[in-house]
Amino acid sequence: MANERSTFSAKAEETKRRVIPDRVLWARFDQYLRPYRKNLIIGCLAVVGGALTGLVAPYLHAVAINAIISPIAATGDTSRLSAFMWWVPLFVVVTAANYLFQYIQTYHMRVLSEYTVQQLRDDCVAKLQEISLKYFSEGEIGRIMSRPTTDSQQVRIFLRMGLTAMITDGASMLGGLVIIFFLNFRLALLATAMLPVAALVLWGLGGVSRRQYRISLTHLAGLIAKMQENCAGMKVTKAFVKEEAMAKGFDAVNDKTVAAWKRTILISTAYLPIVQIMRLLGTVLILWYGSMLYIHGEISLGVLAAFLEYQFSYFMPLVTLLTAFDQYQSGIAALERIFDLLDTEVEVRDPAPDQAIPIHTIETVRFENVSFGYDPEVPVIHGVSFTLEGSKKLGLVGPTGAGKSTTINLLERFYNPLSGTILINGHDVRNIRIADCRAHMSTVLQDSFLFPMSVRENIRFGKPGASDEEVIEAAKTVGAHEFIMRLPGGYDYLIQEESSNISIGQRQLISFARTLLANPKLLILDEATSSIDPYTELVLQRALKKLLANRMAIIIAHRLSTIRLCDEILVIDHGRIVEKGTHDELMRLNGLYSSFYRMQFKEESGIEIPGPATDPRQALQGGLRPAPLQP
Repeated sequence: MANERSTFSAKAEETKRRVIPDRVLWARFDQYLRPYRKNLIIGCLAVVGGALTGLVAPYLHAVAINAIISPIAATGDTSRLSAFMWWVPLFVVVTAANYLFQYIQTYHMRVLSEYTVQQLRDDCVAKLQEISLKYFSEGEIGRIMSRPTTDSQQVRIFLRMGLTAMITDGASMLGGLVIIFFLNFRLALLATAMLPVAALVLWGLGGVSRRQYRISLTHLAGLIAKMQENCAGMKVTKAFVKEEAMAKGFDAVNDKTVAAWKRTILISTAYLPIVQIMRLLGTVLILWYGSMLYIHGEISLGVLAAFLEYQFSYFMPLVTLLTAFDQYQSGIAALERIFDLLDTEVEVRDPAPDQAIPIHTIETVRFENVSFGYDPEVPVIHGVSFTLEGSKKLGLVGPTGAGKSTTINLLERFYNPLSGTILINGHDVRNIRIADCRAHMSTVLQDSFLFPMSVRENIRFGKPGASDEEVIEAAKTVGAHEFIMRLPGGYDYLIQEESSNISIGQRQLISFARTLLANPKLLILDEATSSIDPYTELVLQRALKKLLANRMAIIIAHRLSTIRLCDEILVIDHGRIVEKGTHDELMRLNGLYSSFYRMQFKEESGIEIPGPATDPRQALQGGLRPAPLQP
């Protein structure tokens, strides 16, 4: 099924295997880090500087014990206290330098993370503008939204905290190891005996952790999708008193998400106890062997104290490094999902710039034996052919699911046909830039979308440079000006999300004004008047005559009063054109169209128009022949 193949469906996400190596992901991610390499270099140098100054402090402690405190304790000679005159300022300078390096690395690493993730989000949203509508109709919107939101946030956390910790702790560990080997080689070998074991544990659990993070992020995306679904359908939920059922459905998805994260936490928290046990064993070994060396006079008390401090300095970074490594696994899993979106195939593409055919208007539209299916194995339309030219108005009529809107989607290049050709001005639409093609056509849908901004800006959306006078004139033409002026603030009235603060009819009138202002050559009305009350429809019928004047149009409507404005009507059933002609010709034919018309007239007036069939399907089943189709 198509839904199963969708990149962003639940089944596709939960069953897809990830096999991209870390080095490949990092090589690709480097292009996002490259513009901010200066911040990265400064931040890394500051991290190293902070780690090194942090390592100097234990060495100064050892010097103070060996050169000042121990001699005073042994001889009682307090004159050595004068040595603190140089020791204290040096310690203050080292400590202040450490804090300064921490500030510098924090600033630059945060700048790096914010700008890098900003670019990732920009690329995700830009990609969403390019990919086919198929991914939005077959997938789950919440899963798509999770890429530039929750997944990019995981990358941001790693850059801000994990990467910094990895560099800081790595430098601290390396510096600490160098110093302890410098102090006493034999004791250092014993003190570091547990590090290889810790490294093996880190490597072994890392792969498991990454896989589990992918699973957790996938479940989190499903949770966002469920939440988006609940919010979008809230009115229907309340209307059918299904609040409790919807809450239980969300709880079930939430439980799966929590269970996935619990498994992730179980793996990630396994690092710490193991490393802490190793650190404890290392401390015991240092105390045992170091005490023996001290008793035999091979090391001083200050060196033993320094060893214990440095053991803390390279084992504790290992503990925090594990946390950073956990953030790394989360970030790399999130990067996979983000690149999954960025790698989504763009099915409808522009031609190469040197091959694109420019158009400055739409003079003719021709479908030549076009077939298409959202699932290639299940065609929706079959062999559709028609011609539209000049200021001709073409009507598309048929039962729900017959393929009318699909035909329009193909013309607007939301999809490519499986076979056949669509021509504009005699050129295959695949050889015309998508923006050029859509710039000369405009669509008014049954459920037109208005943005959460002012009425003025919504009308101006298709023509951003339009003056206020042009906006008002367009609204007056379609009959919207009167109700707009009654709104608080008039044209500055702010439309709420999903147009919840205006009626469906008012929303359609604003959409008509927006379309008129854009002044397209080809106007497409897809059930544009089906949600409007009879009075508003009368207003719109008058506006439509002005809107359709000197303009090519394709009209899809179940209300056949609108279709009567058309020069030619195509009746589509099961994806095929079964009748063709004017309103009067189709009425005389007594076929599917006339049956639709009689049923609608009876429902609206209560008067039945005599005819051979009242059921539209019976019009064909009863032996009535469709009108002969012209080539």
